[in-house]
Parts: sequence; C-alpha cells; structure tokens
Amino acid sequence: MTQSQMTASNPAGNAGVEDYSITAVPGDKRKSFLNISVTSCAWIISLSTMFAGGSLAAGLSFGQAVLAGVFGMLILAIYGFFQGWMGAKYGVSTTVLARQAFGRWGAGIFGLLLSITMGVGWFGWQIAFFGLTIEQMFPGQWFADQTVAMIWGGILMIATAFIGYRGLAAVSFIAVPLIFILSIWGFVAAVNHAGSFEALLSSVPVGEPMTLFAGITLVVGNAALGAVVFPDVSRYGKTPLGGGMGVSTGYFLGGLFCIVAGAAMTFAAQVPSLGATANIPAAMAQIGLGFFAFLILVFAQWTTNDSNLYTGALGLRNVIKLPKFILVLVMGALGIAIAVTGIQDKFVPFLNFLGTYVPPIAGVMIADHWIVGPYIRKQEYRFGPGAEYDKLNVAAIAVVILAGFAASRLTFGIGPVNAIVLSLAGYIVIAYLLNLLKIPYAFGRSREDQTGF
Repeated sequence: MTQSQMTASNPAGNAGVEDYSITAVPGDKRKSFLNISVTSCAWIISLSTMFAGGSLAAGLSFGQAVLAGVFGMLILAIYGFFQGWMGAKYGVSTTVLARQAFGRWGAGIFGLLLSITMGVGWFGWQIAFFGLTIEQMFPGQWFADQTVAMIWGGILMIATAFIGYRGLAAVSFIAVPLIFILSIWGFVAAVNHAGSFEALLSSVPVGEPMTLFAGITLVVGNAALGAVVFPDVSRYGKTPLGGGMGVSTGYFLGGLFCIVAGAAMTFAAQVPSLGATANIPAAMAQIGLGFFAFLILVFAQWTTNDSNLYTGALGLRNVIKLPKFILVLVMGALGIAIAVTGIQDKFVPFLNFLGTYVPPIAGVMIADHWIVGPYIRKQEYRFGPGAEYDKLNVAAIAVVILAGFAASRLTFGIGPVNAIVLSLAGYIVIAYLLNLLKIPYAFGRSREDQTGF
C-alpha cells in the first residue's frame, strides 16, 4: 500500500490525541530516521535496564557484562527490525498489523493481552517501583513520600501517552541527551571511583558467578516485549528500511548504554555501605552524582513507562470503540490505583505468565508477512477502508500457545528467542501442511470501514 493511498484512507479525525490509533499514519505525517531512533532509544532507557546491568555485575566481570549487553541487545534488534519494517511499510500499530496474521478476533485478543500486561500491569508496577526509589533517595521530603511520588510520577507518564507519539517524541528529545550525558558522567565517576579504567575492566563479579549465556538471557528477557511492539513507533517511519533500522538502532544503543553504565556504577560502588547490592540510585549517590541521580531516575522511568501505557492503549483501541485518550486515562488511573494500594506485586506472576505468549506473536507475524501470506495463503497485505481480514486464524493462535508453552519448559536457550523461533518455524510448517491437505484454518471474513473497524 503506497503512502498516498494511506493518506487518502485516513480521515482528519485520526490526528491529534487519537494519533492514528487504528488507521495508517499518512505519508505527510511521517518522521525522520533520527526522530524514530531517539523515540525508540527512550523506550529502552530506564532504571530497570540499568538494574539489569547491575545484576550482570553480580555474576560477571565488567568485560563479560559488556559482551552480554552487546549480544543480548543485538538479538532484540534483529527480530525487532522485521517488526519495525512492517510497521513502517503499512503505517499501522502492532495490533492492527496483527489482523492479517491472526484475523480480526485474534488481533483483538492480542490487543487485550497488551492492555493487561503493558498498559495496566507493568505500568502500575513501574509506578510503584518509581515511588519506592524516590522515597529511598530523598527520605523525609514530602514530594518523595512513596504515595505522593507514585501519583505525580504516574501523572507525568499519563500526560505524554495521552498526547500520543508526539508526546513520546517530545519528551524523548529532552530526556535522551540528558540521560546520555548524565550516564557518561556516571561512567566517568565509576572509573575514578575504581581508580582507573583498567581497574574497572578487571573487576571481578561481586556475587554468585553466572555464565555469559545466562547474562545474555537476562538482557534479552528484560526487554523482549518492547521489540515485539516496535511497529507502534516505526509506523511513523518514512520508509520500511528507515523505520526498521530506526527502532532497532535506537533500542540497541539505548539499551547497551544503560546496561554498561549500570554495570560500571555497580562495580565502582562496591563499598561496605552498599555491599554487593545492585541498587543503582544508591550507587549513583555513592559515586557522587547526587541530585543528578534523581533526574536520571525521573526521565528514565518517564520515557519508558509512558510507552508501556501508549502501547497498551493502542492495543485496546483495536478492540474497543472508544477514543484512545479515554483508554489512556482509564488504564493510567487503574495503574496508579494498583500501585497506591500496594497490590502490584501480586500481579507479577500473572504478568510473567502472559508475557510468555507475547514473543511468539512476533514469530507468527514475521512468518506470515514474508512466507505464509505471499506464498501459502496467497493474500496481499492491505489496510484501510475496504481491506479484508479473516475473522479468526486458528492455526496462528494455536502456534503461539504451543510455542509459548514449549519455550517456557525448555531448559536451554533464551526463553523469548526460543518462543519466536519455534512460532516462526512452526507456523510455516503447519500452514503449509494444512494448505497442502486442504484443511481450512482461518474462518470468516471482515471488511474494514472508514473508522478503522
């Protein structure tokens, strides 16, 4: 579908806070490679990513921690590139894109999954984490009271998700340079604290040793879901290649930078008052960052958690005929309520369980776009008024469930990567066999109207 066709298919009402949530982004609204890269970079730059670097420091040498960060982020960038390519090619969000592979009802299930996991669950958990850390950093200050910090932090995150991609991009262009500068400062401070770069490089693990492979697994597991939903950002890319490379480059560089900085500061701060903890804010304070640790924390959490809410709202908008900004407000309020009541940790096992079945969705989408769709189903991808989709692709959904189940029980490899490989290969094989045997696996047809439904 050409950009001119996408422009023609988008009513003006999709602009503004509706943010083209269920229709294609017009060609004249597309953004530069730099814009896409910075927004994607802000998505991965977070305190939890720095904590991942700190966790690597517990079991690996500094050099091994850097290698784990490089290989782990490279894995995410590679499969995320294919997702990002599709998002930019068609200009639609991840859940709208999923209509072709899973059918309208199947994509709706995916949208609900994203809204529960990222839009409410992890959004609420990150808010609680934010409030607790602010309280630890500034004890006795009224604004640092855990409940107060959760509320004002949550409101900041809701505000940019409410505006949409423009809001995410705006705060990203402020936050990313600041976080990079302050993280470099933290790295330099870590080197000075350790005595020299050679001393830091030769630092030994401060906790129970882990293998390099285990470190790579930790890095991938920390950010696997974000790479699956790259189309939510790359749909604003001007070309498929630019969109795919933009999100992959930003995600890779931002993630690697945070991991290395987190590992360096954790190694450097190994003094009796900290022991072997991977408490990044405490490490920042210990090596002399002071108030700037607060700025890193605020912007790092802001630019990541608003993206969680943004993706959750886009997913739910694919299911519910309500304006996106209303969904943002409702889900954001639910997330804050979960955090304030202190019940967020009770959801974590359930969220981890659901998260097991998100990576294989990417495997099916990649397989369907490049192999199954053009060569087996022989159906061209098209979006916009008049576009037709299956109502339900049973084979695609079954493969996701089976791949997620199998990957969760394998004792080797990297869980999310296993799930993607199994679903990608499995869907190709099953679709080919069912097609060869003339056994139907997709049922019903639906046609998209002018509103995107």
